[in-house]
Amino acid sequence: MKRLILLSTVGLAMLSACSNGSDEAVDNETEAEQEPITVTDKVGNEVTVPANPQRIIASYLEDPLVTLGVTPTRQWSVASRSSTQVYLEDYLEGVEPIDSTLPLEAIMEAEPDFIFASGEESLAGGSYDQYNKIAPTYVIDGETKDDWRATLSLMGDVLQKEDEANRAIDEYDAHVEDVKAQLQEEIGDSKVAALWVIGGKYYVVAPDVASGAVLFEDLELTPANLIDELPEDVGAHWNPVSLEAIAELDAEYLFLIDSDPETIEKLESESVWSTIPAVEQGNLYNREGSSSWLYNGYQANMQTINSVYDAIIEGE
Repeated sequence: MKRLILLSTVGLAMLSACSNGSDEAVDNETEAEQEPITVTDKVGNEVTVPANPQRIIASYLEDPLVTLGVTPTRQWSVASRSSTQVYLEDYLEGVEPIDSTLPLEAIMEAEPDFIFASGEESLAGGSYDQYNKIAPTYVIDGETKDDWRATLSLMGDVLQKEDEANRAIDEYDAHVEDVKAQLQEEIGDSKVAALWVIGGKYYVVAPDVASGAVLFEDLELTPANLIDELPEDVGAHWNPVSLEAIAELDAEYLFLIDSDPETIEKLESESVWSTIPAVEQGNLYNREGSSSWLYNGYQANMQTINSVYDAIIEGE
């Protein structure tokens, strides 16, 4: 079964980057037929999109971009921490970083022919008009960017790659149903939690955000008490929890997202740690702090789903 899942994963991850000869011919013909289009972005700017743009900057929108089969000319980073989206490294190998503030000088050096902006606040290096003079700039609003499906569909429409976007969503849904059925058979209504350890503190992610949405909306796993007891209108993506609350955690399967080894070591030395059902039963799974669990998007969610599958079904 693992081989089947892995084959499915490879196919999904590369659905736009790889295809057979006939598909390539169709794609090439489609590209040849593209013409510039004029659209209105999500904040009201009229934008002319060039036909088949080749040098796109889509800072913090690289996940949907590579899903559409497009490699950006720069990738998002936090220069002060030399941080990039590590989970996309297979797609972005060799792509130079650009600071998340999108400095105008760095944009000019990149010579883009199109820019996607993840909200107006992402254009921190200058005004919208300054970016738009360098290359046509399309701003995606906050409500859309918080919904990976809406973002992927929108970017597919703008780049005239609607088929690629629809295919990715359909295959994602099929993969979710497959894995969800296997998890239901394996663990039923057993309670699940993911706990982040960052900067000496502990957090859980809201059940409708990023990996929380993958676990509890897509895969329909049963949330442990720390997640289930969050207010419906919690608002915050990251929700701090105390050591006392962790002592009462009733998770039977626990994912520990490790961004702080020293705090992890301290936590595991606490007497309350061994009383958590998942720890008692040996259902504790460590994941890297730079993994897909911190992100939201087709690629991120697929990797998180397969991480859950590997842990619970394959015992890895």
